[in-house]
Amino acid sequence: MRRNLEGLENFIYLVLFIIFVFIIVYFNYQKLSGFEQKPERINITEITQSKTVMDAINEAINLLKIPQEEIKITNGESAVYVQLGVDGDRIDLNFVNAIVTSQLDKIGADVLSGEVRYQGNQQRLKIRDPEDNQTYVVTLHYSKNYKVNKKTKLAIVVDDFGARNNQLLENFCALDPAVNFAILPDLKYSKLVMEKATETGHETLIHIPMEPISYPHNDPGPNAIYVHLSENEIRKRMERFIDQFPLCVGANNHMGSLVTSDRKIMKIVLSVIKEHNLYFVDSKTSQTSIAYDLAQKMMIPTTENKLFLDTPNMDVVKIQSKLKYLEHLQKKYDKILVITHCADERRLEFLNQFIKEIRSRNFELVPVSDFFKNELPDFS
Repeated sequence: MRRNLEGLENFIYLVLFIIFVFIIVYFNYQKLSGFEQKPERINITEITQSKTVMDAINEAINLLKIPQEEIKITNGESAVYVQLGVDGDRIDLNFVNAIVTSQLDKIGADVLSGEVRYQGNQQRLKIRDPEDNQTYVVTLHYSKNYKVNKKTKLAIVVDDFGARNNQLLENFCALDPAVNFAILPDLKYSKLVMEKATETGHETLIHIPMEPISYPHNDPGPNAIYVHLSENEIRKRMERFIDQFPLCVGANNHMGSLVTSDRKIMKIVLSVIKEHNLYFVDSKTSQTSIAYDLAQKMMIPTTENKLFLDTPNMDVVKIQSKLKYLEHLQKKYDKILVITHCADERRLEFLNQFIKEIRSRNFELVPVSDFFKNELPDFS
């Protein structure tokens, strides 16, 4: 009996072993013969088609909302020429350039060269398409079509504040708040003028004393910027000026016919201005000044003086002459900056009369910073 049970037990073990072996063989056979099909892993990735330079330009056009009538494309023998016109009151060319080049960067296009032309009213880019080696020349410009029925922006800067705290200062503070005050550093009332001007709504600039060609016959004032100074000393003086005027939003040069013609010195001065997010006005005390062009290349908000109001003399006939010249400038510029001085009551009277005259003409009196305010595209 015992032997029979042992035989049955062995038989059961054998059957189970055979079943186990059968299962293993069966599943291996299914794998080898392809019966077992595991789900295929799907790699979900965005397939991006290669884009051309024109795709990038069109994307920039859409972002900037440039109307069709301001887009001109011409196929030349050696390049494709693209012209894009924008409204200078709405947007700055430097911003347009940044948007276009950012789209070109996304496709790996080569920007071969870039240049600013016609006193900042036009910028030109030369580009090579990495796909087909095609050359593109893209011209960005302010379109005259936008200027219809628009007033020319006019900014007035009054120079040389800081030496007086008297009734004349009070009278200047009573002027239209759009008038800008340029204040000399290191004078007795420099900080006081900044505070009074700000309280009465006037925008203020640091009037940076700089060496003129006629030095020492004409002295620019204490702690001025001179061409013989080291970079470290120039930076030290600039930082000191800026520390004195925390409410100032811009800067312009006092005298400086020599300094503003020196690229090396001006690059140091403008570097400090850029680091503190100030705008720069080239007072244009010399026709050889490179300050405005250099500031543009350094991507600093900048403009330049087009007319000294109070030189060489002041009378009613002279006002008419100045107005006539301004109307001539209107044909070329949408924004014009002029400079006068705070030296005496006579200049104040001349300025008051001038402001009355421009209000009856196609001018809009604005603070300098308004030149750099643009209606930027909405990227949301």
